[in-house]
Amino acid sequence: MGPRKKPNDRKKIPSKDFDRFRDQQQSSFVIFGLMFQPVIHASQALLSDLKKVISDLNAPDYAGAQDVLSGASVGQHVRHLLEFYQCLLGQNASGRVNYSLRVRELQLEQSSTFAVGICEDLISQLHVLEGDQPLILDMDDLDAHSAPVAVPSSLSRELIYCIEHAIHHMAIIKIGIMMQNPHFALPDGFGVAPSTIRYRTSQCAQ
Repeated sequence: MGPRKKPNDRKKIPSKDFDRFRDQQQSSFVIFGLMFQPVIHASQALLSDLKKVISDLNAPDYAGAQDVLSGASVGQHVRHLLEFYQCLLGQNASGRVNYSLRVRELQLEQSSTFAVGICEDLISQLHVLEGDQPLILDMDDLDAHSAPVAVPSSLSRELIYCIEHAIHHMAIIKIGIMMQNPHFALPDGFGVAPSTIRYRTSQCAQ
């Protein structure tokens, strides 16, 4: 068995490989540039739905621990999903993104008013994005034993990841809300993957 790798022994992408990846990605972005806007719009719509829901929650329902959420709160799930967007939009100008660098700001999980403001800020940041770009995704915690790694990605790919990650947590948020208030009005499709919605629609049409 070889020597154990130190946690800071990040596997870096050789510069020539990254340059080749970047050139290939830039060519793809010219061809597929029109596909970037739907990703932006999907993120903005998702954040708008989340903003509407949390703005209608009272303080105990937002910040209170719930047994059905294994002792977590709706606010903690909101904080978690929003901080992934904050990481991506706050770091993408550097050409790299690392979701392990989340701030974990307690106010975000304790105050729905503060969380609404963060949603609005993220929607505004998405609005001014000029287009797709290559990124390097840094992973500090691939598993408990691996050294950190860095892999090629893109802004659009990471936005899609943030969308999927957010939908997963919004589904959990929905469980917490409905346990507290079964009559709470949620937007159509809140916390449901688009593929699931399409499948359900196709089944109803049969």
